[in-house]
Amino acid sequence: MLASTMLVIAGTVSPVQAQDGLLVQPPIMQDVDRDRNVSVQSRPRPSYAPLGGRLGGLMIFPQLRTTAGASSNVYLTPRSQVGAPFAALEPSLRVQSLWSRHSLRLDAAALLRSFAGEPRRNERTWDIGGSGRLDLGRALTIIGEARASRGAENLFSGEVGSDVAALSRFRRDAAAVRAQYTSGRIRAFVAADRARFRFAPLELVDGTVRDQAARDREVTRLVGQFEHARTPSVSLFGQIGVTDTTYGRPALNSHAIRAALGFNADIAGRARGTLTVGYTIRDYRMASIAPVRGAIVEGRGELFLTRRFTVTAAARRTAEESAADRAVPQPFWDNRVTLGGDYEALANLILSASGDYGWQAVIGTNRQNRTYRLAAAARYLVSRRATLTAGMSYARRHARDGPLRNYAGEGRIEAGLAYHL
Repeated sequence: MLASTMLVIAGTVSPVQAQDGLLVQPPIMQDVDRDRNVSVQSRPRPSYAPLGGRLGGLMIFPQLRTTAGASSNVYLTPRSQVGAPFAALEPSLRVQSLWSRHSLRLDAAALLRSFAGEPRRNERTWDIGGSGRLDLGRALTIIGEARASRGAENLFSGEVGSDVAALSRFRRDAAAVRAQYTSGRIRAFVAADRARFRFAPLELVDGTVRDQAARDREVTRLVGQFEHARTPSVSLFGQIGVTDTTYGRPALNSHAIRAALGFNADIAGRARGTLTVGYTIRDYRMASIAPVRGAIVEGRGELFLTRRFTVTAAARRTAEESAADRAVPQPFWDNRVTLGGDYEALANLILSASGDYGWQAVIGTNRQNRTYRLAAAARYLVSRRATLTAGMSYARRHARDGPLRNYAGEGRIEAGLAYHL
């Protein structure tokens, strides 16, 4: 098991920790699952599934996870690197309805991670939210969601320097509503969402405190999509959406429009996935910030080589923006590629591996970031109540601003035990 652990990914990141910095997920997630394939990670394992507790028409699933590990560079600095062990507690709770019509889901999670001798690096993050589905007849469904969280910035997102991201925390409050109409081979969506970000002051490694209020923003989006099923396995769709981003200073605000075409498929015994190709235009109120125009691509897929081996891949090119260094929005292209695999060595032992590559290029400048990450993990289902995890990863970031270059990397190893009902 130890040898296998050296080969595969640490999918042990807390759900309350941001995966891609502030990059907001699409309001319409492409549904590619038509019950024709089951991946290794999502395959039901009744002998090891938590039983939970029942309260009327609700099922309650509490969990407590403890982890311990070490980091080779806790502040992700290019020089004077500091390594430290850490320990963490991750309590979580999920409530799911059992109703025949409509549905309700509530969840909450927290991450309390402490680094020995490095209190500035400690993480105290949390996430709480809920979603509900209202079925209005057979054709119309309304889905609503609200969520609040205190998160940590991703070390390799490209929106801030990696050493600053290691210490940066932000509050996110979001709400979304989506209407879905289905009739025969036709599906149509309309979705609206709003997210508010508030950044806490951060204490740097040298003891100085940086105010991040200039980074506070609100993002409002409205998206529509029309989808047509060409066959039971393949659907084509078109999508158009608008996004408004507002800061404390109105002169920094921006307005974006995006149009895209794509398809999603679920081919029995072989593969499933989705691909979106489109074009985006983002205009800023400040005349000194040039408009952003260009192609966007988003794709993800799963290949089912055997019943016990699933390969996953994802790629995207999107236009994002940072407001960290100059307190003025800096648009950049975010390009990412991910490749991974999950192998069911035993009915209760899942091994995983992944590699990620990211490239962020700030528009109109020579500033670039390139990030690499390799990871490995193992998940051992002991019983219905206990799960053991182990993982290791190495990530490296190359930042360039004209002739200046910085290289920072972090190696991490971690093991944990989750107890659940």
